[in-house]
Amino acid sequence: MNIPPDYQQLFEEAQRYEQLGDSYHAFKLYKRVLKLAPEWSEPYLALGRLYHQRREWKPSFYYFKKAVALLPGHREAWWSLGIAAVALKKWRLARSIWYKFGLAQLPKTPEGLRLTYNGTFEILWMLAIDPARAQILSVPHPDSGFHFRDVVLYERKPVGHHIVAHKRVPVYAELGCFKRSPYQTFSCLIHDVSAAQIQQLERMCYDARLGFEIWSNAARGMVIDNPQAFPEYYGRSILPPENTAKNQDQALIAIAATHQAEVLHVLDAWQIVSLGEYSDLRGY
Repeated sequence: MNIPPDYQQLFEEAQRYEQLGDSYHAFKLYKRVLKLAPEWSEPYLALGRLYHQRREWKPSFYYFKKAVALLPGHREAWWSLGIAAVALKKWRLARSIWYKFGLAQLPKTPEGLRLTYNGTFEILWMLAIDPARAQILSVPHPDSGFHFRDVVLYERKPVGHHIVAHKRVPVYAELGCFKRSPYQTFSCLIHDVSAAQIQQLERMCYDARLGFEIWSNAARGMVIDNPQAFPEYYGRSILPPENTAKNQDQALIAIAATHQAEVLHVLDAWQIVSLGEYSDLRGY
């Protein structure tokens, strides 16, 4: 398609506004270009990407759908259209797109999820439901706004790898909450505990279908120095070696439950069977 020079100039001006972070004028100019050249695919792609970044799924869906109509072989546009389709619960279209990418089935093993908030990030475990949705398996920090078992939208393009037991696990970026879980987040201190006592509490939480996390050594609070980097996150050992005789003075743990009574029931039972002690129970 031959684009007149003045239309091309308008498009490049919109790109400059976008690069400067001036979304208002970028949107305005891209849309003006589309009125002048409605068969030009590039402004549709640019608008689709901008709305995708802003997590505004309805306009993102609209512009990427227009883009793939003009560019049927554009993989990025199809992929982003699939994410927007999932966010809008357009299941039939989403399934057909994932089928095109050969992603009808995903591995049923935990993978990494990166939550970004307040200029920091934390790495969690997630279980993929499909190429755009996953369920959180960890207990996120309250500042993140997420909870255990939330279903999140995510971008299935690794932003790094988590190194766990000498293995590289892909880490994906979160794109917002799809469905809230009923779980709330609680934390407490447990005192003078051994690795065996901590593991016992973890098993009791698992048996009660509660989330469990040790926040003392969590991979959160990391400052994002270079968002363009493709980093590797090295997980620190949560528990001391099995054969250690020395107890930890205290550990900050998190438990996810639908009601505080469930947390108290498990902690009180754990005190009896392990002779451990806890304090400072709080909810968020």
